[in-house]
Amino acid sequence: MPLETIEMSAVIAAAPDDVYAAWMTAKGHAAFTGAPASISARTGTRHTAWDGYIHGWVLKAGPGRRAMLAWRTSDFAPGDMDSLVELSMQRAKEGTRVKLTHWEIPEGQGERYTKGWEEFYFAPLAKYFAARTAKKKPAAKKKPAAKKKPARG
Repeated sequence: MPLETIEMSAVIAAAPDDVYAAWMTAKGHAAFTGAPASISARTGTRHTAWDGYIHGWVLKAGPGRRAMLAWRTSDFAPGDMDSLVELSMQRAKEGTRVKLTHWEIPEGQGERYTKGWEEFYFAPLAKYFAARTAKKKPAAKKKPAAKKKPARG
């Protein structure tokens, strides 16, 4: 059976280490996706997301920039092999370029997963960091009211 491969990338307005931490920690992953997750940036650990719909193993975890995951969803047939997902985070002028390569996807599922990565990962990740950036911006300082000069009489 032929397998499919997809490649996607997006620029996220945050530092590479922050993007990596959001994706590769349970707390960060849940914060930007809005769904419980179990993931750790440690090789050999199990990961799950979206109430177990996504599950697999962390095959490689680089220090803040790269990860390789064995990845599958409950839509895979029991006899299907795990697919592979490689994530890389590289500094870009506007923040971080996140590149995702997902291969060994069962035939006919690539388009659906492309849409899923965009809708449930890339768009929420961008929104998450945009909201964090907006919260960090200092409020415009108000000028103090002008003092009234005493009347001369």
